[in-house]
Amino acid sequence: MTTSFDLSFASGTVLTGKWNKNSYLIERLLGEGANGKVYLVRQGRRQYALKLGFDSLEHQSEVNALKVLSGTSTSFQHVWVETDDLEWNGMIYPFSVMRYIKGQSLTDFLRDKGFDWTYLIGLNLLRKLAELHASGYAFCDLKAENMRVTEYGEVELIDFGGVTAKGRSVKQFTEVFDRGYWGAGTRVASDSYDLFSFAALLLSVTDKERRFTQAVSMLPQNRNADVLLDMLATNRQLSAVEPVLRKALTGRYETSKQAVADWRARSLKSGRPMRRKAAGSSWITVCFAASLVLFAAALYYSFA
Repeated sequence: MTTSFDLSFASGTVLTGKWNKNSYLIERLLGEGANGKVYLVRQGRRQYALKLGFDSLEHQSEVNALKVLSGTSTSFQHVWVETDDLEWNGMIYPFSVMRYIKGQSLTDFLRDKGFDWTYLIGLNLLRKLAELHASGYAFCDLKAENMRVTEYGEVELIDFGGVTAKGRSVKQFTEVFDRGYWGAGTRVASDSYDLFSFAALLLSVTDKERRFTQAVSMLPQNRNADVLLDMLATNRQLSAVEPVLRKALTGRYETSKQAVADWRARSLKSGRPMRRKAAGSSWITVCFAASLVLFAAALYYSFA
């Protein structure tokens, strides 16, 4: 049987839906996984992300969630554009077209901008998860590759393959960010499931000593949430929000809205910078001060 891995399209290829007849020009491959590939495509002046080659049942489940989210008045509004089938070499492949999000992965952004941005990014990610949870879903497969961070620290989720209605079994996850992997709870979609992943993700991306990587290689019988809590206690990058992440790792939040409120309060109380100053701001200040001195001197000598 032909699988999604047999599909590969070069830049410039035009894909046309079997039913809606909309055509998309492929620009480049954005990524691929077990269920298919995602391409950056163009239709006229607009760019989209086209996800192609899924298992039909998994594809339909994702589409159902995307349709619900697209109809809300949240930041997920209009995230889904359309769904159709591609007929190619005698085979039918379902595909979805979604809003294209520009930005960097979380790890790349922090590497380029610095860890001072962790507090702002964490707040924006929690807000995004809270919106999703309020709509009746959990993200479930939270990892750096499944989100994009824009220039000013805004966060967008980009892969909805793991999105699951709350109360149902998690269908797609990444082991190292899964609470079941750490023996910290069940694999049931909920606010608390995503909050655990959120905390584990931040531990991972701020881990300068690579303790998280070492912990992942532990034997299952030695791997538990206490290992993550020990790492959190010595992580200076996250010290201001340690109580929030500790509650997330131990499942003590009933809703993500509570975590948002606690994170905001801790971030502001810490006095840690939420953003770096714009490049060049210091020399502009110096020049402005110097101009004031010169102006004052000119006034003095003009009246002397």
